Amino acid sequence: MVPYMAWILFSYGVAGVLVHFFHSRNLKYKPISRKRVHYILVAHNHENQMEWYLRALMWYSCLRAQSLRVTILDEGSQDDTLAIIERMKYANGMNLTVIGTAEIQDEHEFIRHSNPDDGEQSKFIDLRIPQEAAKIPYVHV
Repeated sequence: MVPYMAWILFSYGVAGVLVHFFHSRNLKYKPISRKRVHYILVAHNHENQMEWYLRALMWYSCLRAQSLRVTILDEGSQDDTLAIIERMKYANGMNLTVIGTAEIQDEHEFIRHSNPDDGEQSKFIDLRIPQEAAKIPYVHV
């Protein structure tokens, strides 16, 4: 019985050493690249939904191991939408930018001129249209 236990312990030891060897080799030769997603949201008086939209995007990006960048084009909101966005700016892993429409004449012009980073995927969501919110993960309209 002792020789069998010795072989089992030896096998576990060799397997552990091999796992550490291949893992360190993989880290050395393959740089870690995360997918990047850029969400462009057009908002106007969305104080009741904005926090949920931003949290849903953050959770989804964490689950998918994606780097998240969110740009919000504000159409002159009169409620607490901007205050909610300001509080959410400091959430984990979220690069959040707010741009007022006074600064930009046309949203489509902004999308054409926004230069995406290498490998970045852009998604434009106009929250003024109720069906567009369904494009955000975990949000059902």
